[in-house]
Amino acid sequence: MDDTAYAPPRSGVVRGACPHDCPDTCAWEVTVEDGVAVKLAGAKQHPFTRGGLCAKVSHYLDRNASADRLLTPLRRSGPKGSGSFEQITWDAALDEVAERLRSVAAEHGPEAVLPYSFMGAQGLVQGVSMAERFFHRLGATELDRDICGQAAAAGAAATIGNGPAMLPRDLPSSRYVVLW
Repeated sequence: MDDTAYAPPRSGVVRGACPHDCPDTCAWEVTVEDGVAVKLAGAKQHPFTRGGLCAKVSHYLDRNASADRLLTPLRRSGPKGSGSFEQITWDAALDEVAERLRSVAAEHGPEAVLPYSFMGAQGLVQGVSMAERFFHRLGATELDRDICGQAAAAGAAATIGNGPAMLPRDLPSSRYVVLW
């Protein structure tokens, strides 16, 4: 097996895919100049989006370059709610989180850890690949990790039945479309 690390090109166009869990699974083309992404576009060859990007992702590069983007871990340095934080290293942040999880599990049992999260805008790879394994190994309380999906499932079942959702390729055949 080749253990050479992947190195993205310093300049050129890199093909990729959107991390969101939409049924159209958009393909991207990212223009890179001197190691920095400068343009994000939908792949024109994509059969559904044909080069378009949705509002959720069309500003990814703006957010990536934002001065407000956190690039290092922060530790609260004042009273809760005061907004006072200090920068710490990634190693220190991971050590503190690990120690806190260990101490809670040692004092109250691992079931005292309740992982409360869901996938947000992430797809299956980002959303459920590692967190569930981690918390299972820890022995944390198991939770139906579905904060808002049940409401969406009930709405979909009421409008289109309990089968799979409508396929994007069926949209042109629709007479009426409700965006929820």
